[in-house]
Order: sequence, then structure tokens, then C-alpha cells
Amino acid sequence: MASTDKQSENSPHDEDETTLRQEAIAWVIRLHNSRMAPEDQQAFETWRAKSPTHLRVFQKVSAIWEDPDLHAAANLRAQEPSSIIHQPSAPPRRWLRHAVALAACAMLFTIAIAHYDPLTWLQADYRTAIGEQRTITLPDGSTVILNTQTAIATSFDPTARHVRLLKGEASFNVQPNSHRPFVVESQQTTTRAVGTEFMVRTQQEHEQVTVLEGTVEVSSLHDHDSPALVSAGSRVQSEDGRLGRPFSVDLPTVSAWLNKRLIVNGVPLEQVIDEIRRYYPGTIVLWNQPLRDMHVTGTYNLEDPSKSLYLLAKTFPTHMLNLANRFVILF
Repeated sequence: MASTDKQSENSPHDEDETTLRQEAIAWVIRLHNSRMAPEDQQAFETWRAKSPTHLRVFQKVSAIWEDPDLHAAANLRAQEPSSIIHQPSAPPRRWLRHAVALAACAMLFTIAIAHYDPLTWLQADYRTAIGEQRTITLPDGSTVILNTQTAIATSFDPTARHVRLLKGEASFNVQPNSHRPFVVESQQTTTRAVGTEFMVRTQQEHEQVTVLEGTVEVSSLHDHDSPALVSAGSRVQSEDGRLGRPFSVDLPTVSAWLNKRLIVNGVPLEQVIDEIRRYYPGTIVLWNQPLRDMHVTGTYNLEDPSKSLYLLAKTFPTHMLNLANRFVILF
């Protein structure tokens, strides 16, 4: 879905919270499965200990999961038709019924904890919903393409051009003007350009700036080291506020989202699923530990994430359970 004129009426969830929330949902489901292996339990403990935010989100998810009204609704929802989109071999029926009930509960649970991000909503001049991309023409003639779940605020005056990336990912094509620097500020970095094309993405613990054309100057908001000069075909990342060294990237691959495509080459399946989650209007659970590290190579359509999931299910030895086109379990 794309839009070029009117602001989206939907205020997207905070990307960090949304990603962690989906991960927490997946862990709660697996913890309620009696078949959970010891190595999975250890993986959960490692995930929960990553940061105080991981623990806080998990506790919130767990508390809502135990709501008896939610489970009563899930039992009713589980009686409705579901679909196994891909099934290389028939799973045990008893386990399948259990999975459907868990999926129903999780789907309703996802709806129950969904919330708007009023602070971002109030600050944003432009924003996109899940799966939406939008092209904006700024007052100086520069253009910005907002990717899924992205929000920006703008400030233009006779001496400066300033954009704040509040969340998500955006590509900037800047009109040259040496007297009015074009500055993009995100949570960890400031990117300064005169006339160039570059992308900025903000995520849970790091940010990245990728230059498609020209050169930009990237500074850390939390580190007083010298700015990094990043030229076309290169990327720089900020990890927890510390700016790394620029490195080369394959531009057709990293900019494929501009054409609504995801291109991967030898990427672990878990990372591919994480990326597709950004475009999927529901919840995806990868409920198969051995599958997580399997490498994926291919091109996937971000306009149809459900089809991309179907192709992945056909590629790997896995089942795919789809509930109401809003909750998918790969197991």
C-alpha cells in the first residue's frame, strides 16, 4: 500500500515496543507448551536478560496472557475454521488443536495489548501504518520515502532544513543548497547533507545510515568522537550510541525495500521473519528452534507478506498455521 498525499489516519505502534512485544508473545506461547525443550528454556532466559525493557515487556505480556476473559474468548475463537497453508507431513491432531487454541488466544491477546503511541502521534508531521510506504515532497523540493511504521517531524526555515526521524526507516533525496544544510536527527545520530541520497533506519539497539549517492556526515548524539564521512555504497551503524566505522554494502540489496522487495543472501531464517514482521498486520511466531539458524537466499514481495511466508514454508521442512490472516505459526 502506498500513499503520496494525505497523512495516514493510523498512528503506528512504536517499532521497538512492537518488535519486543511480538517476541514476548512468541515466548509466552512457547512457555505454555509442555513440549518446550531445555535449550529453548535457556534461549528464553537469555532473551529476557538482554535488557530491562525485555523484562518489562515480557512481564506485561504475561500478565495480560493470564486474563481469564481472554482465554474464554480464545476457546470460542478456536472453534472457528483455521487453515494449514503448508503441511509436509500431518502433525498429531491433538497437538494441532492445542496449537490452534494457542494461536487464537495469542491473536486476541495481540489485539488486547495493541495501543497507540500518543507522544509520537502528536510529534509527527507524517507517518505510515504497518505495510504502508509513502512519498513526501518537502518544502525545499527534497523528497522522503517513508517505509512501514515510520514517523517524521519537519522544521524548515531560511537557514536550515531539519527532519527528525521519530521511528522507522526513511530514504531522503536532498535538493542541493550549500547555504541550508539538510539535517536528519534520530535517537542516536545526526546526519548532515547538502545534496545527496541516503537512508536512515532506527531500531531497538542500533541505527544505520546508508548512502546511495554523494557523501554525508554522521555524528553520534551520545559520543563526542569525530563525525564519520560516509560515501555512496557505504553504511555506518550506531550501537548503543557509539558510532562504528563505515563499511561497504550491496546497494541493490539494502535498498530493495524502495521497490517493495526484500532481498536476502544467506541470512538466518529468524532474521528474515523479523523483517517480514514489520510489514505483516498481525503476529508471526517461529515455533521451531532448529529452523531459526537455517540460511535463506531469495527475493520476497513486501506488498504481500502472507505470500512471502507461504514461500518460506514451502522452502523449509515446516508447517504453517494461519489463523484469520492475522496470526501465523511456523512449526
